[in-house]
Amino acid sequence: MGNEKRLVVNPLKIYFLDPKRSGAKWLIKDEPNYERSATGWDLQVERKNQVLLIEAKYIRGPSASALAGLLIAPLTKKQEKMRSKKKKSWSSVVCWAIGCGYEKGGRAKKYQMGGISQILFDYFIRNIEFWNCYSEILKVKYIYFVDNKKVAKILFAKILVLAKLYKTRASTKKLEERRVIADELIERFLKFI
Repeated sequence: MGNEKRLVVNPLKIYFLDPKRSGAKWLIKDEPNYERSATGWDLQVERKNQVLLIEAKYIRGPSASALAGLLIAPLTKKQEKMRSKKKKSWSSVVCWAIGCGYEKGGRAKKYQMGGISQILFDYFIRNIEFWNCYSEILKVKYIYFVDNKKVAKILFAKILVLAKLYKTRASTKKLEERRVIADELIERFLKFI
């Protein structure tokens, strides 16, 4: 079992199946049988009038290239698993799930985002208008962060607002200072459950 399934998808399944944690009773509709050759979404969960199509990535350390898979996922026209012959539900939204912690033996600190927030913000501030259109047209709704089997979610639109704040505060700073600013901005809005 790879890191993506073990450290991102499996904790998300536990999160969605527990109504106390996720806030609602969800049904796990689909997940791929094979990690490497799967062509669908990494996880599909649904409840009445809501379908979440989740693309998951485990990002270890600062690697912006790993975000490419998240970016491309809604563009590839992956099909939902539906009972009817329709290709897509009217109520479906796309979500990103990012595994961002460290495994046992890794660097331990209070907040284990591993620089992911700074990478995301740097990624988004290059063209905020594009990301606003991207989230609106492709219906990208949430980003789930998974850290040590705990899950936190944030609206995609909210993270874009935080990216604008990050741009004004961190534009002339060095990398370490930008990481601290990014972590402080996002930490206020993430509640790991």
